[in-house]
Amino acid sequence: MPPSFPPAVTPASHASVLALLVLMVALAYANSLQNGFTFDDEAIIGKNALLKQVHHWPTLLTSDYWAGARDPADASEIHVGLYRPLVLLSYAANYAVGGLNPIGYHLVNVLLHCLVVWLVYLLALQLGLPILSALAAAVLFAVHPIHTEAVSGIVGRAELMMAVGVLASLWWAMRGRYGLSLIAFAVGLFSKEQAVMLPLLLALYDVCVGGTFARGLAWHSAMRRLSLRYGMYALVLMGYLLVRWLALGTLSTPPAPFLDNPLAGLDWYPRLLTAIKVAGQYLWLCLWPASLSADYSYNAIPAANSLLDSGIVAALLAWLNLLAIAVWSFGRDRLACFCIGFLMVTFFPASNLIILIGTIMGERLFYLPSVGLCLLLAVGYESFARGNRTARTGGLILFSLLCLALLARTVARNEDWADTEQMARSAVRVVPNDAKVHSILGRLAKDKGNWDEAIGHFQTALSIYPEYSRIDVTLNSNLGISLIEKGLMAEGIEVLERAANIDPRWSLLHYNLGFAYARQGWDREAEVSYRQALSLNDEDPKAYTGLGFLFLKQGRYAEALASAEAALKRDPQYREALFVRARALEALPPHPPGCMPGFVKC
Repeated sequence: MPPSFPPAVTPASHASVLALLVLMVALAYANSLQNGFTFDDEAIIGKNALLKQVHHWPTLLTSDYWAGARDPADASEIHVGLYRPLVLLSYAANYAVGGLNPIGYHLVNVLLHCLVVWLVYLLALQLGLPILSALAAAVLFAVHPIHTEAVSGIVGRAELMMAVGVLASLWWAMRGRYGLSLIAFAVGLFSKEQAVMLPLLLALYDVCVGGTFARGLAWHSAMRRLSLRYGMYALVLMGYLLVRWLALGTLSTPPAPFLDNPLAGLDWYPRLLTAIKVAGQYLWLCLWPASLSADYSYNAIPAANSLLDSGIVAALLAWLNLLAIAVWSFGRDRLACFCIGFLMVTFFPASNLIILIGTIMGERLFYLPSVGLCLLLAVGYESFARGNRTARTGGLILFSLLCLALLARTVARNEDWADTEQMARSAVRVVPNDAKVHSILGRLAKDKGNWDEAIGHFQTALSIYPEYSRIDVTLNSNLGISLIEKGLMAEGIEVLERAANIDPRWSLLHYNLGFAYARQGWDREAEVSYRQALSLNDEDPKAYTGLGFLFLKQGRYAEALASAEAALKRDPQYREALFVRARALEALPPHPPGCMPGFVKC
């Protein structure tokens, strides 16, 4: 039978609850508004040319999620098989209003989190929980630290928008508002692929709570009802898949990169065991979110090879206990069964158990699944405290203390997202064997001119993952530059040449080689490298200026002036080019009025 709902919630109580939930979100995430762009924010938003011109916006509807972010290896577009046009349009709207000021992007994320929290509350009420228990579930979700990556990391917006779509669609379907539910389902799908699981959530609701399979209802009648009900969602899903195929040319995603998802390099048995171990780690972070990381690339989570691995044992115990509770509750009020089913259904696409995704683990991926855990805790609290005033009061006090502790942890965690360096340093404390994080820290140290620190991080990354230098030209380039600036010219040039052999299409790499050759006095090799850089990217003022310095050294002043003018045409304020231009003009002989040296007519 359908649930017996609590007495009607008055508009006044709704307003009071909404105000409290907004206050909790504000307390938890107000300090995130001062943060900048971190990690993928910089590529997907900061360097995304498609977001910055209105006439490019239609392109966002037909592009890969990474289409506007340039691959540093070859200046071509990245295609990773992700289709999230609504998220890209939201970034474009942010840019139209506030440019690249991060506060606007963070504010939108916080507001979206408020909306998700409100939907958790409404969903709990619709499931039949009393207002206090529904509020408990929503507050717990609002302040839990595992959500900081989704809220404080700007590109976590995909999780937020997808969750809005899924929860709103489910809530409206429960209330029989199928038109609105279908629209919300489409919003979820075009925000992130994980929304495809919504029809299973509806089926779970029908089985556990909704009464579609109620006793006395003939099987064929139930099937007819389901086919009519789910046929609409199937049409929306088919429409999404068609649009995705037209936009990307494929429905599949490329193979998961080993660096980001080491499961890609394992046989099926250790892959399965390690995926189970990771699934247990998600639950542990929900229970004890003391050590959180923005990255879990190789080798942050060592592969598991035995069922006796402690991580495997803990994960199996945790998940099997949840499954046992679901089975036990199915013969009773079934609410706990629905909550656990919600957790499992929404987590499955990101679990790596069957289909490998782009990462072995990401705390943001547990944003929507954790709704099931928050609802489960509220159901447990209600069962424990029902009819017992003392138990209800004591449970409320314990719950309040728990939320305060989680709130404090979330506020502290937000500070880790201040910028990429702080984020990476916080990550390396949690996962010291993460090769990718060491590479990021090396790049940041290189950009600051801290050559010893940079080289140390790059060498640590290579010691963790020796093949890193063969798959990532960015690491090679940064390491080569650091070695050269340290004075280790031969070693640096060797690393840069190795990078050029791995991927000869990166113009900046050829510029760096030209710079290194010039410092060694190898003028012919330097000129060849500079010209190769310009053949790949003729809009880069650095390569023109490098040629200009080379020509000055060789006394080729007219060519030096022409190179400087070309650089200044790309960037009128480029200081090095202004210097080359001044030196060339100073060295050139006087010329007739109106005649500029370096031109044929002179």
